Amino acid sequence: MKNLVSDLLFTNYRLLKKRFNSNLENGKTGISDTERERILKPQFIENHTAQIFGKPFSYSSATAMLHSLDELFLEDLYLFKSDTETPYIIDCGANMGLSVLYFKRQYPKAKITAFEPDPGICKLLKKNVETYFHSEDITVYDKAVWTEETTLEFYSDGGLSGSTVLDFSNTNTTTKVETIDLKKFLTQNVDFLKIDIEGAENTVIFDIEPQLVNVKNLFLEYHGIKGEPQNLGEILNLLKRSGFKYYIRVAGGNNKVSVLP
Repeated sequence: MKNLVSDLLFTNYRLLKKRFNSNLENGKTGISDTERERILKPQFIENHTAQIFGKPFSYSSATAMLHSLDELFLEDLYLFKSDTETPYIIDCGANMGLSVLYFKRQYPKAKITAFEPDPGICKLLKKNVETYFHSEDITVYDKAVWTEETTLEFYSDGGLSGSTVLDFSNTNTTTKVETIDLKKFLTQNVDFLKIDIEGAENTVIFDIEPQLVNVKNLFLEYHGIKGEPQNLGEILNLLKRSGFKYYIRVAGGNNKVSVLP
């Protein structure tokens, strides 16, 4: 009888401990297992909020948000070393704002310029920036990154794959967006330049080659487009000419992607 009571008490203790641990915030991602499970329920999977690092993070898609959260915070996809506590970061394709959150947790005094052309996603980005930082050192532009100031057709998917180049998600949802000329933002020293612009990098990276001398660290996500010339080799040669050493990771792989000076 004594052994039975002891076993029951131990079992209850383990169950309580497991429940307690599931409610604990993960130190790296800022979200608990319980919260992960909650936002994947049908009523919360779209256009809701999740408690991340103790504050409500607004998202359009829970699955897309969790994918990015793990990629950025568990894999440290954008990790870089800065010579200053106040690095200047340009975030091309900031999406809902997890990248901004990551940069600010690495360097709380960083100055960030963020671009996100999807109108709906950019509203979430601005809301999340306001929720987490109330900061004057983060500037958000609801514009696409391009080679000139113009207007382009934008294919929106409400998640991670909005593009001015191709309808990656086959949503047939388009809108007109204004663009910025990225060259104009690279006339000063940039500690980290992130370019994740869903295919437009194939044009933009060649246009900004002369300005890359001002960039210390670069992250570039390359998208090969079916039916179009594959120019990854030319891009790598450009980076080498610009003084960078590059490190490549295939999407979904376990290695980090970084381009180092």
